[in-house]
Amino acid sequence: MADLGYRDNVMGPQPIATRKPVPQEMLDTVRRMLDLLADGKANELAALAVDSAKDETSRIASGIRAGTYNDKKVIAMARTSEHYWIKARMTGPEMKPFIIQLRVGARDGKWMIWEATNLTDAKSGWTK
Repeated sequence: MADLGYRDNVMGPQPIATRKPVPQEMLDTVRRMLDLLADGKANELAALAVDSAKDETSRIASGIRAGTYNDKKVIAMARTSEHYWIKARMTGPEMKPFIIQLRVGARDGKWMIWEATNLTDAKSGWTK
């Protein structure tokens, strides 16, 4: 192999940092949020949102009838700084799956919704 000279500047495999654990408290709060959404409790769910997200969260939740969806599952999760992006799917008998994306972050020691987006009928580069 050819001598590459000063080896401290050679690019190559870099060490991978240890993965930050997902807080169990945040996962429990997301589970509770999905339960409130499936139960059609728009006001209680909006109470778990910061002021800038209350209207959108309430609007999304008010469109769901209680008892329509019986299965709730987190299908994707990502982290940006100290906020988590949660994509969840709710399914029910003879119902079109409902997909929601939440941005969840801590405020004053409580996990809150910072953004809520209904992705059920959303079109993107990944859909036809």
